[in-house]
Parts: sequence; C-alpha cells; structure tokens
Amino acid sequence: MFYKTQFNGYSVKFSPYNEGRIAVATAQNFGIIGNGRQYVLDVTPQGLREVVAFDTVDGLYDCTWCEANQNILASASGDGSVKVWDIAAPPQLNPIRSFEEHGHEVYCVNWNLVNRDCFLSASWDDTIKLWNLQSPGSLRTFAEHRYCCY
Repeated sequence: MFYKTQFNGYSVKFSPYNEGRIAVATAQNFGIIGNGRQYVLDVTPQGLREVVAFDTVDGLYDCTWCEANQNILASASGDGSVKVWDIAAPPQLNPIRSFEEHGHEVYCVNWNLVNRDCFLSASWDDTIKLWNLQSPGSLRTFAEHRYCCY
C-alpha cells in the first residue's frame, strides 16, 4: 500500500517510544509559500496509517518527539514559531503551545536526550533558543551566529 502526504515532506522522525510510529513535517510548494501539516503515522504490515494530522498556516520544516512524553512533539514553522502538539488531545485543542520568539523561519527543533524536558530551536534569525514546556518563554537565547541557523 502506498501513502503520500498532501504536501512536500521536510522531516521524518521515529518515535522514541513506539518503533512503528513516525512524525512527518510537511510544507506546501516546497516551503516557499503556503500551508504546512504535521503528520503522525503508524507503520503497519499493510503500509502507513495516519494517526493524526495538524494543519498550520505556514510550512513546517522539522519535527522532534518529546523525550519525556510519548504523545508530545514539536514542529519548526516557517512563521517563526515552534508548535507543540499533543496527539492524545482532541484536534481542536492543538497546538497545545506556540512559542513565538524567533524573528524569522524556524528551521530545526531537537529534544534533549538527557535533560528530557528541554529542547532547542534554530532559526533564520541567526539564533538558537532553549525551551521547556513549563516556561512561558525561552530559557536562553544563543545569538553568537552570524547567519541563518539550520
């Protein structure tokens, strides 16, 4: 069985909790203009099966699974935000958080494997930000870069 996302794929990450679950960040029109969609898919013997999909107003360039909660993932968005999703929550309650401190597109997100409640985001505003879900804003901004961070 063949499965094709509606938009162009930018990032695919395996769940650290479920070996048959993947997250796929996508963007319309190759991320140049248009919407995005965060997919969560299960790998089954019959092929890929959509668990849930969340729409965004801008393209999504990356995604990462939370290392402390199997139902949480974050997405890097072209609108400069980091969206946090709860796949166990009803779709209308998502995103559960939207961190909006970057000045340009967020191109990368990565969860900390040791300090499991923290993650980083990298942006075309030349910064990297450290976050956790309990804080209202970033914990720290690294502004030592001279050009876009990927």
